[in-house]
Amino acid sequence: MAYINFKEEKAKTVIQLEKRKENNKKICSEQKKNKPKDNNSEKYSFKVLNNVHFGSKDYKNEDEFKVIPDENIECTVFEGCTFSNVKFKNCNFSGCRFVDCKFNKGGVVFEDCIFLKETGDNVPNLNKRINFSCEFYNCKLYAKFINSNCGFLIFDQCNLKDTAFETSDLRSIIIINSELNAIKFKDSNLSGIKVLNTYIMDLEFTDDDKSKLDEKSFFDKITLRKNTKEEYEGIYMVYETLANKFKENSLNNNFGEYYYICNIIKRKSLKPMPKFTSYLYYISCGYGERPIYSVITSLCMIIIFAILYLILGLQIDGKVISYGVYGMGGISIFEFLSQMKEAITVSVSVFGGVGVNDTIPVGYAYILTNFEILFGVIMMGIGIGTITRKLVR
Repeated sequence: MAYINFKEEKAKTVIQLEKRKENNKKICSEQKKNKPKDNNSEKYSFKVLNNVHFGSKDYKNEDEFKVIPDENIECTVFEGCTFSNVKFKNCNFSGCRFVDCKFNKGGVVFEDCIFLKETGDNVPNLNKRINFSCEFYNCKLYAKFINSNCGFLIFDQCNLKDTAFETSDLRSIIIINSELNAIKFKDSNLSGIKVLNTYIMDLEFTDDDKSKLDEKSFFDKITLRKNTKEEYEGIYMVYETLANKFKENSLNNNFGEYYYICNIIKRKSLKPMPKFTSYLYYISCGYGERPIYSVITSLCMIIIFAILYLILGLQIDGKVISYGVYGMGGISIFEFLSQMKEAITVSVSVFGGVGVNDTIPVGYAYILTNFEILFGVIMMGIGIGTITRKLVR
């Protein structure tokens, strides 16, 4: 059984997303009525900015970016705006929406910025969290977030390419219906992150210390688009990266689930012989993550050997039954079921290594028992090993 219920997680996250959007809308409406002037930017706050360009229109290096410092921007809608060669430094964004915006050219840097207002302006506000966050909708981002609080941020239908998050707080962010390409995380907090219906082509952790994940962190399965070897290799490496990061955070069950998915995708990229070996690993124990597969495979083996015994030769009550020699002519359905029952009983006994009693395989079927005993020992070893591995973990 899968440790992560992907269907349930997706449904819960969609509900969480709707509540977050409603919360932002409600708080923004209240803020617009009151319009607190303390520290708010008169130039940007409580406005709808259409098709405004921030920065310069050519390509520049980061040290040549225009710097926009110490702005407190609240309840602003940036619609159809472009951002290029600009650095927001020590800026606060509360309840802002970026709609159809482009962050391009030399890119955009958010350094020491805050995209989350955790406490409200109403008194008393002790221990009261409003989590007033920001949203990027249908945006194309080429950006770097450095030492920023991006908590509860929403990326909806966005394309993030060559974007980095360094020493930033990304707790409880939601990325949905988007594309991630060449994304780097460094020493960031990804607790509670939710990534849904998102195509991830390249993802990397470049930690000096450790990026944090927790049991609430969730990455949805990636839907394949091209079904090429290159895509398989790219996607399985994403899963492998996630699996290793969960393991690094001592979340072994999450590690196991993404390791399992990683190997399923990886198998598609292998050459015939490694692919066959991988498939055997899959059906025998689900890459060490599905103990029930050992039971199912064992039952299938027992039934297959039982049928082979009936075909090759089985002595029941002193009478030799061999469908391969004598055929099945004149055998009623009740006789067949009775013979099949005896064959399955023999197969179970041989598979478990306890031998046979009155019903005995004869001829080539007797030779076949050696193979079934061998398979039985192997499958019991694999099954016990898989269960032990899961329990110890």
